[in-house]
This record gives sequence, structure tokens and C-alpha cells, in this order.
Amino acid sequence: MRDAGCGLGYKAKWFSDLAPDSTIIGMDFSESIYIAADRYMDVENLYFIKGDIAKTNFDDSSIDYISCDQVIHHTQDVGKTFKELSRILTNCGELAVYVYAKKALPRELLDDYFRRAAKDISHNDMLELSTQLTDLGKTLSDLNIEISVPDIPLLNIKGGKINLQRFIYWNFIKCFWNDELGRIGSISTNYDWYSPTNAFRYSKEEFLEFAKKCNLKQVFLHEEEACYSGRFKKSFFK
Repeated sequence: MRDAGCGLGYKAKWFSDLAPDSTIIGMDFSESIYIAADRYMDVENLYFIKGDIAKTNFDDSSIDYISCDQVIHHTQDVGKTFKELSRILTNCGELAVYVYAKKALPRELLDDYFRRAAKDISHNDMLELSTQLTDLGKTLSDLNIEISVPDIPLLNIKGGKINLQRFIYWNFIKCFWNDELGRIGSISTNYDWYSPTNAFRYSKEEFLEFAKKCNLKQVFLHEEEACYSGRFKKSFFK
């Protein structure tokens, strides 16, 4: 079993607890892999490898189950990464993967523009931006205003009654706020969205097409405004 893009290793550790007789491998390209390896060094069935999930260097058909949660859309070429994960999956093995969903057109345009313009923004400036957007999100949320919105199909804006903060959030700019996470957790969430150079978004059809091109059969699909996630099984037959 493999956790592709394991970060600090929390989920890899969870997998090791769920399947104590399996070998669990966590892989990540960032320095967080060393923190994970140090934190869980005493877990006998858990290993961590620093590497690129788009070029793993594992043997063909060597992994029974791969979890790639909220990671693949940060890789340079998502189709290539899908193909690599499929390559190392055993026949009838499963890939569980999550991608960001495309939002309304104004939000998509702003996100794309920002990523092109933000490559030279410092960590401190990005953190300040995330703090400002968090405060905006809280201000809008505290207003507790519900508005009625018409369908605007050409902009991919869905009509209906919706909270003002959520309307702006989904359709124009990510200004995340969550009472349970609080200010620090909300700032972190906004930072996590704006800081990566790559954060591609997809329609459901585009997501499923990645799997189809890799000869992966859909086992389960979950969809919501924020994301698509699914489990796909590798077929014996091409």
C-alpha cells in the first residue's frame, strides 16, 4: 500500500494501523518526509521515501493500493502522474484519488491569473494575503446574509438561495472561513490554496477521462462543489 504525496505522514500512519500485516510506503517530494520518518520511526510496517510521485522508480505492477489524496493536482502534468500511478498498480489493484473541481468562471479566471502572477511572491507576503482573505471571509460570514441568485449558465454560476460569503467564495474569490477551525486554521487553509504554483482544477468528465486513458475502471465516485474523488481498479485487459 502506498500513500502518494504523504506530507507529514498522518494518513500513512493511519493506513499502517488499519493494515498491520501490510507494508505501507509514504512518498513525498517535500522536506516534510523527514519529519514523518522521524515521527513514525518505530512503526515497523511503515516506510517513507523522498521522491516524485510522477516518477516513482517502483517496478511495474508492484503496489496493491495507492491513495493520492489532494495531491495529484499539484503535480506538473496530472495525466502523466495518473499514468505513473497506474503503471505501478497491480492487476486488480485500486487507486484512490482526489482532484479539485472547476468553479464558476470568474473564480477560475482569478485563480489562474493569480498563479501566473504570484510566482515571485514571498512567504511572508503570501501569509499576509491569506490573513487578509481570512478576515474578509469572517466579515462576510458574520453578516449572516442569505441572497437569492439567478442561474447564470455562461458563467457557470448556480442559482438558488445561498449565504453571501459562500456565494462570493464559490464564484469569485477563495476567502475561506470556518468557525470550527478558527482564525489560524482558516488562514492555513487559504494559504494552502494560494501558495502552490500548481493547483489544477477539473470537470467531472476530465477527471474520469484521466482514469479511462490509464485503463482504470471506476469503482466509486464522490462529487461536490470543491472536488471529485474516486476509487479506480486496474483491469487485466487493455
